[in-house]
Amino acid sequence: MRMLSLVTLWIFVIGSGFILGAGIYEAVVVVPFWANGAPQSLMADNPLLRVPIRAGEAFWSVVTPALAIIALAALLTSFGTAHLHMVWRLAGTGLFLLTAIVTLTYFRPSVIQMVVHHGAGRMDQELVADAKRWVVLNWFRIGAVAASLAMGVRALLLPI
Repeated sequence: MRMLSLVTLWIFVIGSGFILGAGIYEAVVVVPFWANGAPQSLMADNPLLRVPIRAGEAFWSVVTPALAIIALAALLTSFGTAHLHMVWRLAGTGLFLLTAIVTLTYFRPSVIQMVVHHGAGRMDQELVADAKRWVVLNWFRIGAVAASLAMGVRALLLPI
């Protein structure tokens, strides 16, 4: 059981690092394609929208649920480990699971409405405000992933 516990934590930490890097890249490079010039940048004739649309279809829709399942496995295999290790581990995986839930219930549907459906018929001012809110909240989401990664690394440094 200890080996399974350690393996799930290692996979969680590696996956969290991967998602953190991808999230920062997306926030710095990809999101400005559509967020900085909203609502004009969300028009159907903008060829740059293919990048975030493809990322959402091929990457985030697979990676987020997959890592959430790994985080759940790491959380469930936490019990029976040393107390301090378990505390850091539960905090990191729990925060990541919360972040994944928020991603799937707010971030993903919102970005689909704005980018894939080109604003979904919303008024220009509303669309601009939604894009700005999404960008700001996305930085908080990135911070939560960074914190969950740091907590996972801290757990790795403690005896199991």
